[in-house]
Amino acid sequence: MEVRVKLYATLRQYAPEGTKIGEAFSVELDNGTIRKLIDRIGFSEEKTRIIMVNGDQTKDLDCQLEDGDLVVIFPPVGGGASGQVTPSLSI
Repeated sequence: MEVRVKLYATLRQYAPEGTKIGEAFSVELDNGTIRKLIDRIGFSEEKTRIIMVNGDQTKDLDCQLEDGDLVVIFPPVGGGASGQVTPSLSI
C-alpha cells in the first residue's frame, strides 16, 4: 500500500530530497502502522509530537494505516526566549 506523508520543522530533513515545504511524498508499506511508517522513514518515535491521519490527530502509533492515507507529523516545538527579558515600554 502507499501512504502520503508530510513532515514539518526539524523532521523535514527526513523527506526525500527536493520535497518542498508542505508537500506530501509517498511511502510504500506492507500493511503498516504509524510506528512502521516512522521506522521506514528513518527517525525515532521520540522525535514526534503531533501526528494526524487524514486530518484527525492520533497518539496511537499502532494505528493501522490504509492505502491513500495522508499522515502529517510534527516534532516537539522548541525555542522561545533566550533567557534575556526585554523590559516593556510604558507611555
